[in-house]
Amino acid sequence: MPSLPKWTKSWGHDGLAGEPEHYAWLLEQYGISEEEDVQWQLVLEYSMHTLSNEDREDLEVMQFVEDDGQVIPFLEGLLHKYESAQIRFAC
Repeated sequence: MPSLPKWTKSWGHDGLAGEPEHYAWLLEQYGISEEEDVQWQLVLEYSMHTLSNEDREDLEVMQFVEDDGQVIPFLEGLLHKYESAQIRFAC
């Protein structure tokens, strides 16, 4: 995974903004889709107790984030994608 200075150089201090070109880059460099990134954000927000009320009311979201049998393999797969990527940063 790239170091924090490389991420900052690519995305700025606010990180990935979620623009179409950002998701295209994420998919090209890591093989990670927008849907996977959104799922990761939901898992993170749930684990930090910051999940929005709207997401808490979404049965599909809650079934996913509360099911370790789905979340753990998902996170392991995401980690594998990050670790195995040959990332290229434009200077």
